[in-house]
This record gives sequence, structure tokens and C-alpha cells, in this order.
Amino acid sequence: MKSFIKFLGIVAFALLPILSSAALQVGKVQVGKVSGTVTLIDGKAQRKPLANGATFQEGSLVETGVNSTAELVFSNGASVVLTPNTLIELRTFRQVPSADITDPYRQIEKDPSPSVTELEVPRGKIIGEVRKLNALSTFTVKTPAGLVRIRGTVFTVEYRVGPDGIGRIVVDCVRGSVETTVYSSNAGPVTVEPGMQASSAVASAALLDILTKIPVVRSSSSGAPQPAALSAATLAVLSKPVQIMVYPIPAEDMAAIAALLGANSTMNVEVATTITAMSHTMPTLAQMFPNGPGGAPNPLYVKVITEQVTVIVDKPKPGPSGPVTTTTGGSSTLDETLKKITDNVERTVEQKQINPSGV
Repeated sequence: MKSFIKFLGIVAFALLPILSSAALQVGKVQVGKVSGTVTLIDGKAQRKPLANGATFQEGSLVETGVNSTAELVFSNGASVVLTPNTLIELRTFRQVPSADITDPYRQIEKDPSPSVTELEVPRGKIIGEVRKLNALSTFTVKTPAGLVRIRGTVFTVEYRVGPDGIGRIVVDCVRGSVETTVYSSNAGPVTVEPGMQASSAVASAALLDILTKIPVVRSSSSGAPQPAALSAATLAVLSKPVQIMVYPIPAEDMAAIAALLGANSTMNVEVATTITAMSHTMPTLAQMFPNGPGGAPNPLYVKVITEQVTVIVDKPKPGPSGPVTTTTGGSSTLDETLKKITDNVERTVEQKQINPSGV
């Protein structure tokens, strides 16, 4: 008898993942408010205009054009506003069935049941409001540069690539709790407190691809190898360990968030009013970065988190004609800047191989 009960227990344990998966139903997303040109791209890559009141599910993408915005409201009560020139993919959105999932979804005051939400922002900026999540729920936003984990909050996530090929990820936690991880940094998850912003500049996938193919030329002055066709500013970013800067949300950014929500969202107007009041108490960009965006930040406001790099040197291995020897002088030594760039690129590639999905 005991053996039979044990057998049933083993079978039940083996079926647990299947039962758990079956308990989750595909959630729905309603379009709350649209302005300008907004396109829905379904799972078959079919494109069509997105209109107010439309409903769609996971596997779809939404793209906003110039001077265009879109508000998406989830059946767990969460919502996001897409700013102009933004592309977002609803990779996963599932939830346990519940009688509290009511239409319209804007009226849902808290996550009615355990849910799994995974968004991806290849480019652009979203402003989100996640109502109080169920203890078993997860809400994540992925970008090419990093992953953001959300707990009941008002937040923003932005990722854009500049003309120099450098991608910039910016995460705001207006209120609540946010945790961000930059893939190419060894700093690990960074908690972004309410009223704070975290930002980081990293090489984009396109720039990494260029670096693997770019020719190396010798400097006429030093004779050391130098990567060709890269600007001094780009080299300066690539040659340094990835930095994550954490500082108060600038007053300008906070005011812009309030204005976007007030004009392009169906959420309670008190949210935008409260954020506007908060903007009056925040420091300005000029106060925190007196030397401009690329200059040294004001340490009174800005905390810089730099990755810690451990260099491991393997023992020389014997080759076909004897032991391998290394030299540290003459033209055989790579320029220090080029070596730092190579190390950073290798760490980025290794990190993405270890954690390709970021989840």
C-alpha cells in the first residue's frame, strides 16, 4: 500500500508542470487610447492599423510612428503607454482564470490571479503602471541591453541606439519597486528605488557585429594597432568597463512622464497630477550633469556602479614545436585601448550565450 501511495506521489509530481501550465490561460490586452499612426503586427507578420477598443493577445507587436502614442491595458490591471517611435512585443501574457478578471480591464484595481507578463522593447520608450501584483505573479520588460523586473509600480523603460552605435538603456522607478540587470555588466541586478533613475551605455548588437569585421590599422605615431572607422567617443565608451549610473529622476523627465500620461492615458488623472508635483522637487539634469551628458556627473547626486572584472591567465600550453612563449614588448603587444574593447566585447557575447533570453 505504501509503495502504491509513493507511486501516486511520483506521478503527481511528474505531472505538476503540466497541470500548472494548463492552469494558465492566455491573457488579453485592450487598446485604451491611440493617437497618430499605430500598427499592430500579429503572429503571422500581418500589419494593420490599431484602433481604440481593439483586443489582442501574446505573440503580437505594436509599433508607434512619429508623434504617435498607444495605451495598452492588460487583463491583470496593468497598463503601458508607448511613446513615439516605439516597438514593443507582447512575448508572454498568461494568467490563472478568475472571476475578478472583468471588462473593462482599466477598472481592475489589483492583479486578480497569478500571472506571467513578459514584454520586449527592441527600441523606444514605454511608461507603465502595474497594479499590486499577486505574490506569485511576474512582470518583466526586456531590452537588447538589459532586463527589468517590475513589482507594483509606475515605471519607464527606454532603449535607443545612437548614430555611434552605442545603445542607452534608461529605467525610471517613479514609485514602487524596480530591479534592472544590464547584460554586459558584472554588477548584477541593481535595485532602483522610488524617485530614482538608472542608466547605462553599451555597445549595440550592430556595433558588436561591426567590431568583429572591422579592419585593424596601425597608428602612424605609436605603431600600435587601432580599430579603423570608429569615432573617439565610441572608442571611449567601448574601452571602459560598463557603468550603471543611479540618480534622482531629473525634473525634466518627471514632468514629461506626467504630461504623456495626462494626454495619452485613461488612468486616473490623479496619477499625472501627483507626478507633476513630484517633478517640482527633483533636481535638474544640469545640476546632476553640469558638464553635459558625456561629462563627469555630480557625485552629490549620481552613484556610479562599475563592473568588477577578474582576469584569469591560463598557463602556456605546449605547441607542436615546443612550449608557447609570450612577449610583452615591441609591436606584438596590442594597444591597451584595443585590448579593453576586445575584452568587453567577449564578456558581452559570453553573457548573452549564458543567458540568451535574459529571463
